[in-house]
Amino acid sequence: MNPTATAKALLADRPDLSLRELTDFAADMSPRDEDRFWAGVRQVNPFLCSEWH
Repeated sequence: MNPTATAKALLADRPDLSLRELTDFAADMSPRDEDRFWAGVRQVNPFLCSEWH
């Protein structure tokens, strides 16, 4: 599963995930995959990390 789809699946399964939990999940990703992961997070929940837009 690509990082964007992973983020979407995580948030669909657990919409109450905190920013800290998402950060911990992405910690071992490559920089490229981490960028894609956070793009997926922003698509699903743009208010979670609104300062990153």
